[in-house]
Amino acid sequence: MTAVAVLGYHSIGDAPRDGTLRWSVSPGDFDEQMALLRQRGCTPLTVSGYAELLRLGGPMPPKPVLVTFDDGFPDLATAALPILRRYGITATAYVITSRVGAGTRPGKDPSLDWDQLADLRGNGVEIGSHSHTHRALDCLRRAELHEEVTISKRVLEDGLRQRVHTFAYPYGYHSPAVRHTVRAAGYTSACAVKNALSHPGDDPFAVARVLVERGTGAAGIDTILAGAGWPLAWPGERLRTRGWRAYRRARHAWQHVVRRSARTPRTGGDAP
Repeated sequence: MTAVAVLGYHSIGDAPRDGTLRWSVSPGDFDEQMALLRQRGCTPLTVSGYAELLRLGGPMPPKPVLVTFDDGFPDLATAALPILRRYGITATAYVITSRVGAGTRPGKDPSLDWDQLADLRGNGVEIGSHSHTHRALDCLRRAELHEEVTISKRVLEDGLRQRVHTFAYPYGYHSPAVRHTVRAAGYTSACAVKNALSHPGDDPFAVARVLVERGTGAAGIDTILAGAGWPLAWPGERLRTRGWRAYRRARHAWQHVVRRSARTPRTGGDAP
């Protein structure tokens, strides 16, 4: 079975993101990694293009590879795009729509603006949704889940004046209900994480990715491309995934109760 490397990046720069450098790959390292894809004769695909091949069951191109970006940091336009163009590599960028064009936010990471998104799209980068506010979707109530998935699609389509076909689950968290909601909203594909290699039998609504970290380096990418040491994506969910979701849902429900209790004024009793 053909192993397909779907690489998941975040920031291309030297600034900490989400409070850590772990998800920031230096521009020099990113350049080496994209050069390696070309040296290895890989065929870059967008997520939508790959998902269509998965649905049709058609033959894959030689050495398919996918380059994806989550969160929509502005260095995707300023640092990553020139490198992608240099090596002729297409990519898919997933953005959090509540942050687009928000400018500099005190204590928060910056985000792409609409002009940058239009420039990315004009240079062959597919734009997809990473939800509206980047919450763990599998812990949300049905109405909240629906809003996160549909509002983000509408905002992107209105801003880009183009249909948006692909979605990436925040933190990689999804469930049957989440996948159903994404599909019902009109998306035709979605990316998970799994830190495993995709393959022709993979689920178009849970495409497996390997997250690229700051220390991965070109040697690490070469290992991923070779399929060495990385499992093929498994069907369905593992038991530990369900257990982790149950824990997170219980914690989320408890936090909701605590917040409601804090907002509820006390009544009765004697004044101090």
